[in-house]
Amino acid sequence: MKAHPALLCLLLLGMIPAWAAEPDAPQTLPILYDQPGEKYILRVDNRRYQLPYVTKEGVVQLLSFANYPRTKLRFDEYKRSLEDKAKAETLVNRAQQAVTRESDRVTRLRRSLESLRAQVALLRSQPTIEVRELQFLQEQIRSTSASLASAEDMEAKAQSNLEKTKSTTESAFQRADKAREDYVAALDDYEKPLAQIRAIAMTHGTAL
Repeated sequence: MKAHPALLCLLLLGMIPAWAAEPDAPQTLPILYDQPGEKYILRVDNRRYQLPYVTKEGVVQLLSFANYPRTKLRFDEYKRSLEDKAKAETLVNRAQQAVTRESDRVTRLRRSLESLRAQVALLRSQPTIEVRELQFLQEQIRSTSASLASAEDMEAKAQSNLEKTKSTTESAFQRADKAREDYVAALDDYEKPLAQIRAIAMTHGTAL
């Protein structure tokens, strides 16, 4: 029994990569504040640093490298693609539920038909056959067979609709994947100069 928790932990750890977190929105650009004297103020990550003006040119250049509008545009496109993906998932789930519902109905009718046929076989094996009961069971078999045929037809239509829905919504899933890749790449490019600005702030600045 003691091995079970450890095994569970290993399983959970193995599943972590499949639960990759969605990327956050890009943070806004750092802000520079001029002030009298030999130092200016840099606001980054909601913190303020006082830095010597000799570092300002480098910070300004790094800010020019950080393309916030492009990164924000990629993020907005990504969010829209997620909305389209959610709508597509709803359609697919609805079609899948219809298939499941019809499949369950087919299964129930098949079981009922098997039960009726078993009752007929049992009745015919008796020394004395109850004709009325036999006729009743045969009528039930005919009725259930017709219902089963109709249910199988509905199941086939539901399955066809599911495949059609998957086909028509596939592009929404592909666009969402592509939009995520594009945004992650843009965010990575955007974060690189910001990381250098943070390094300058922490190395040459004084936190306020």
